[in-house]
Amino acid sequence: MKNQLGNVKECKNLIRKGHVEVNGHCERDFRYRVKKEDCIFVDGQRINATPFVYYMLYKPAGYICASRDAVYPCVVDLIGRQDCYCVGRLDIDTTGFVLLTNDASLSKKLLLPENHVEKVYEVWTQSPITKQAVIDFEKGVIIDHHVQCLPSRLEIIDDYHCLVTLKEGKYHQIKKMFLSISNQVVGLKRIAFAGITLDFRLELGQYRHFNDEEMACLQAALR
Repeated sequence: MKNQLGNVKECKNLIRKGHVEVNGHCERDFRYRVKKEDCIFVDGQRINATPFVYYMLYKPAGYICASRDAVYPCVVDLIGRQDCYCVGRLDIDTTGFVLLTNDASLSKKLLLPENHVEKVYEVWTQSPITKQAVIDFEKGVIIDHHVQCLPSRLEIIDDYHCLVTLKEGKYHQIKKMFLSISNQVVGLKRIAFAGITLDFRLELGQYRHFNDEEMACLQAALR
């Protein structure tokens, strides 16, 4: 509705004032979750029930999280929609879960530092991962000589393989965190975002729409 009828505030006013009809009934609750099968009219004019799209992409290495670039291929090229953009960025050599959407409002909320949306990464390192690393991550690692990271969770899978859960997203954060404890990341994959796990039935470079359960997780992450 936002793209057709105005900004978020204007759309909320239309709903509150009774201009919106959903499935034959006047809908005054702007928090109502629109479903694909809904029939929506605004002042007698039918509008698209699902103006926003939400894609889960299994990002391959070699692609950057941008809409366009003169040198490197971009993740939006994989979905064929230039109106979408990434919610958060992965480095060119990092693989894994990328959320792509044209919903600017939700995107901004998910990226606000105060919302502490969780991201989970699978990490492979050059040197063995010690139990002290688990403690250091719990306390909050200092990167770039003076930047204090929030406490994070490190779960050791084997000597060179672990999971790291963050509630923030600083530039090259995981790579810098391991450098700060005298180790180096040699492989990095994001496997979960906002409580949603990457669908490993997807091949690298493939994508799909979010399902209803995943959309509910996105909304819950912001409460």
